[in-house]
Amino acid sequence: MKNPWKLYIWRDIRIDYTAGIGFAVARTKEEAIEAIHKVSADWEWQTYAGDLLRIEPEVHQPPYGGWISGGG
Repeated sequence: MKNPWKLYIWRDIRIDYTAGIGFAVARTKEEAIEAIHKVSADWEWQTYAGDLLRIEPEVHQPPYGGWISGGG
């Protein structure tokens, strides 16, 4: 398969009090960024889009699993 689906994960983005995470299932990094853009409010995109462009994402082939603990 030429461009298989992959899971793209950007960790440590949208940092305020704690670090955020961005993720998308897509065929390319550019397609993943566009998918995140589509679900972002204008102010979010203008404030945090640089994180997606500056940080290299983790890229995983399916199947892939993970979890994130809650903060307190």
